[in-house]
Amino acid sequence: MRAGIGIGIVLFVLGIILAISQLWFAPWTPEIFLKVELTVAAALVIDLVVFYVVREYREDKATRSGERLDD
Repeated sequence: MRAGIGIGIVLFVLGIILAISQLWFAPWTPEIFLKVELTVAAALVIDLVVFYVVREYREDKATRSGERLDD
């Protein structure tokens, strides 16, 4: 799960850095900037969904096997 959090933080910070650099220096046209930001946002959403599903699967598997039952 730590990998998912790390990747999510990196993508979020990357999006912020890209936005600030576009605001101050405008290295891209607005169309290209929008495409780059949407790509980063899509990658962030995919990361969150995939690692959420993996976590839920592991928790469900542990519960069904009896490892996480409270006594």
